[in-house]
Amino acid sequence: MSTHKDFLAPRLTGKRFEDHSIPLELLEDFAAFEQLLIEMAKVIYLEKNDNRQRVPRGFEESVSLKLYAIGEGSAIPKIALIYALATAKLATPTLELFPDANYACFEEARDRIYNGIDAANTGANITEFIPENLLGFFNKIGKRLKDDEAIDFDSSSDKTLKLDRATRKKLVLASSKIKQVTEETNIIASIPEADKSKHTFTILVNGLQRINAEIPEAHYETILKAFNDYEKNCKVSVKGIGRFNQFDKLESFESIEQISIIDPLDVIYRLDEISLLEDGWLNGEGVAPTKDGLDWFANMFEGNFDKNLPLPFIFPTPEGGIQAEWSLDGYDISLNINLESKDSNYHELNFLNDADIELKFALGNPEDWRKLNLTLNKLVNL
Repeated sequence: MSTHKDFLAPRLTGKRFEDHSIPLELLEDFAAFEQLLIEMAKVIYLEKNDNRQRVPRGFEESVSLKLYAIGEGSAIPKIALIYALATAKLATPTLELFPDANYACFEEARDRIYNGIDAANTGANITEFIPENLLGFFNKIGKRLKDDEAIDFDSSSDKTLKLDRATRKKLVLASSKIKQVTEETNIIASIPEADKSKHTFTILVNGLQRINAEIPEAHYETILKAFNDYEKNCKVSVKGIGRFNQFDKLESFESIEQISIIDPLDVIYRLDEISLLEDGWLNGEGVAPTKDGLDWFANMFEGNFDKNLPLPFIFPTPEGGIQAEWSLDGYDISLNINLESKDSNYHELNFLNDADIELKFALGNPEDWRKLNLTLNKLVNL
């Protein structure tokens, strides 16, 4: 016999959750939270029963967290704690006084975890609430959160119970034994080495840092092709769970989930390259484009540029902006983009009659992106 009580109703915030849905990949976070909860409940049980060296048989097997609904108004998974009831029919009940005494251990475990999250957000002592040996669970909880996302475990609480990337980093590194934080990452790199006999390969990041990894069987052919085309400046996008040190430097991969070869004209890859520039990049002169400006253009380009149009070449300009260039049949086109004002100057030259056209597009406005797409489409479809 079993019963349940409402136990968690965390609110997921961020762009991915605006449609009130939860990506399946995030459900593993709550499975990891369940493991943390059980281990914390064991600690509390033994604190309350100092005459015992271990918890009762079946303590962890007879309890679980189950998602049973998504709350209205936001992405709010409603999670119940399901637990077994000891009955008189059992000659030897596996849980003593369950649910009253033992269930209280799980409630207190949840509250201590909450207190630990609050401590991470407020600068208090995290290990006063969560033992060091359990902090590693936060390397599993929230590892796929993006910069704009958080798990708010109880928005009605007077405590700060938001778990975001910064908070979980504090929780993990509060353990003196943990030196790395796991996070989902997507990098652009090349593959200069591959060893078929050892089934390993080397990921070269920014032309400097080398990361060794095992070859995932599903991506074997892609890795070998990228390795064979290394001298041709072949680049790949590598997505997976990375291990980062306290200074946010990627040191290795816990798992690699996707590897794909990048189009040489891929705009996001080119912008990533340009982001490495520093002031003085042009013979001691030249202003480096700002990262915020490049990120803004990347997001606008991805969301508004017609995917059926040819990709442009992207170059930095000495003034700190960027320029997109297309060489279409009989036409030379350039778009000079001011990353600060978000404005752009369009120039079109017809090689056949030397006629040129100059236009302005406000690239912070989706309507002007539509006009730019129409302008380019007319030339592509001549």
